[in-house]
Amino acid sequence: MSDWRPIETAPKDGTSIQARIPGRGDDNVIAWFGGLLDSDGEGCGGWHFMEGQDPPDWTDGICWEVNEDGVRSTPPTEWKDLPEPPTLKEPSND
Repeated sequence: MSDWRPIETAPKDGTSIQARIPGRGDDNVIAWFGGLLDSDGEGCGGWHFMEGQDPPDWTDGICWEVNEDGVRSTPPTEWKDLPEPPTLKEPSND
């Protein structure tokens, strides 16, 4: 069973998620941020890479309707929760 869900159902509250982006695979960590300005100076929101990834068509790591080259950024298509980080075992005193 797949945990992948349509991107339209992803949280838009700043929560980091794992995302599938066509041509970029499925190990992308992104989050939605509001308070951005589009090219017309209007308020908007967008997906933003959280781990230093910066695909060529995401200006400053943000997925735009129209990026700095005048084309649409490749949007994510699916998402799932990030895996739980591994837990550290306490050293034994044996």
